[in-house]
Amino acid sequence: MVTIRKIIIDTDIGDDIDDALAIALALNSPELDLVGLTTVYRNTPIRTKLALQLLKAYGRLDIPVATGIGKPLFAETNIDDIPCQWSDEYHDIGLNSDQHAIDFLIEQVRLDPEITIVAIGPLTNIACAVMKAPEVMKQAKIVMMGGMYSAYYPEWNIVCDPEAAAIVFNAGLRLTMVGLDVTLKCRLTEADVEKINRASQSEVSFLSRLLTQWMDSSKHLPILHDPLTVAYVSHPELLKVAPKRMLVECKGEHTRGMTVEEQDVFFGRPTETNMLVAVDVLRDQFVDMFMQRLFK
Repeated sequence: MVTIRKIIIDTDIGDDIDDALAIALALNSPELDLVGLTTVYRNTPIRTKLALQLLKAYGRLDIPVATGIGKPLFAETNIDDIPCQWSDEYHDIGLNSDQHAIDFLIEQVRLDPEITIVAIGPLTNIACAVMKAPEVMKQAKIVMMGGMYSAYYPEWNIVCDPEAAAIVFNAGLRLTMVGLDVTLKCRLTEADVEKINRASQSEVSFLSRLLTQWMDSSKHLPILHDPLTVAYVSHPELLKVAPKRMLVECKGEHTRGMTVEEQDVFFGRPTETNMLVAVDVLRDQFVDMFMQRLFK
């Protein structure tokens, strides 16, 4: 018997293609019940409409998309920035939720504390929900794509709003971090991309359109950062995880946005952990599953 897990995806869809691929994987995973999407970072109204177009392609406009916060807590950014996967024709689609993303997240956790929030963008919405309703959000399961434990590198979802990430890391949540340490191993091949581009299904054709726009902009093959994060919820055996204490560097000219593992290097004593961290992945098994489900 398949166990169904309810999830919300908090996404900055429109920049890297992996957000759209992650949502598609969730829609095609019988183990997952996608109850809503929330958008975050920069032009969130545009991201919401792009997410709605993706849901429309899959015939799932019953799934609400709640618009979230575009501006980081302290840093400056262009909230009118147009993501590379946007097309002006997408303006025509109507909204299906008038609830703010923060309120939507809090309400859904209050209704079902076992719901999982899959955070695949900067953590601004999550941090604000934690600050607004800390006792509710402490019940939530959060699986996030971001950071890195084995190297000092300012990963995108963290460096875009380090202060928000620090709030989430220090809030005592049930948190799992899927970082670049494992996601970088999950790059699609040219043959994989060609298969997507040749697809006859209308929903995969829509993904192909977004993929083409993104590859024209990025000039490299897709890496399945966000799909791996979604897959962990339905297939936790794909990742090896370890308890760690991770911190976020919020200052420093060269270090802002880095995630750092706190260790006792002198005596090797254990430190109090604050999350599970992915340390290895069954790469081939995951990519095979992803490609099969994309064409379901």
